[in-house]
Amino acid sequence: MKNFYKFLFLLFLIFLLSSNSAQPGVWNAGGSGSFTLLYPEDTVAYKKIQMKSEDIFIQLYKGFATVKGNYYFKNTGKDTLKIKVGYPINNVFENINYNEYVNQVSVDGLYKIKGLLNSKEIPIYEKPNNQNSNWYVWEITFPPNKITEFTVYFLVNTNNSKILEGYNSENKNAFIYLIETGSIWKSPIEKGNFYTQLKDHISIDNAKVSSPSTLFFDDDKSTLKFSLSDYGKKPDANFIITYEEKLENFDFKKITEKSDFYFKEMDNFSNSNFNSFSFSEIEIPSAYKVGGIDNSAINFVFYLTIYGIPILVGILALMIILLLYKKLKPKK
Repeated sequence: MKNFYKFLFLLFLIFLLSSNSAQPGVWNAGGSGSFTLLYPEDTVAYKKIQMKSEDIFIQLYKGFATVKGNYYFKNTGKDTLKIKVGYPINNVFENINYNEYVNQVSVDGLYKIKGLLNSKEIPIYEKPNNQNSNWYVWEITFPPNKITEFTVYFLVNTNNSKILEGYNSENKNAFIYLIETGSIWKSPIEKGNFYTQLKDHISIDNAKVSSPSTLFFDDDKSTLKFSLSDYGKKPDANFIITYEEKLENFDFKKITEKSDFYFKEMDNFSNSNFNSFSFSEIEIPSAYKVGGIDNSAINFVFYLTIYGIPILVGILALMIILLLYKKLKPKK
């Protein structure tokens, strides 16, 4: 009987543990997204400026990433529009395809960020401060019916990420590009090309990816590619890649001190003739998948806890009633 009570206690303990899982997703990942309109006085420009296309270049290193984005805008109105656009430094987004997963993007201030308007660097209008805790802001003029190119560079820490799935978690490097934020502009975005190069001898075999479209990989250049067309009409699925284990005692500040070197490396990469790359279609495990105990087994234990304990208690009560009945039953 003592062993039976121990078994009941163990099931109860499993029930308590099984009710304490965190929301699944990729948390505290390095990343970036599109620009956002920030100020009420700029709402006149809302949906008048179309992001015609974007070319995004990402170089992943152990512990961090370098990012370069080329954005091509068209003012579809008749008047010149001057507006302020911002890049967020922290945000939380649901996964578009799977709402139970969350993407928390924490970019540690977009270190060494710089913006170029039509290839000429322009000053940052406003940085994060007490009144504006989350945005780097530029003021940009968009002439009517002309293409305006805006380019942004920055470094981002990818080393502090955690991937949660059910009751399992992994501390990995992770990067997210928030494609869904492109839907704030006048739609559609006609095309987008996204290139991710693995540096530091990072192997594609150690990476997991969630992509909004088919992935292609050039093994010789260690470069992933995917493309989109006619998108941005609604929030689109994001690009997420996890890779390598978390580095202990990683000093990101030392990396930022060499930003000029990494930006030159990025320019060499972004100026590549990608038509000469040998891209082949590749299938990669989902970035949301985590190793460990299979969640189906956890679910079995969970439901056993929910339904098993009442059943066992009922059986025990029935056994006690039968024993009492036998003892109290008059002997013939």
